[in-house]
Amino acid sequence: MQFDPELMLILVFVAMAQEASTWRRNKLRRAMRDLPTPARRLIGPEPSFLPPPSDRSPPELESYIRLHRRSGYVTKGFWIFFGFWIAYSIFLVLRKQFL
Repeated sequence: MQFDPELMLILVFVAMAQEASTWRRNKLRRAMRDLPTPARRLIGPEPSFLPPPSDRSPPELESYIRLHRRSGYVTKGFWIFFGFWIAYSIFLVLRKQFL
């Protein structure tokens, strides 16, 4: 069985996108475990672990809120990169079909 390089690019995209989501979830889960129990109860359910709004959050959640925001930026950056990756892969497939 022979794979097209374009198909391999798409498969790499799927694997990396899954890894980016898993990375953020694991990072937030580890940070949540380090919080005291009353603060942990204020955080939303898995998988997003949303913190409470900043104006109603206790001081011990400030570092968790910053981590949640920063990890969101990293994940969005990965998704932007993967979006370009998949667009390039689709371009290669379409170019191959029409040439």
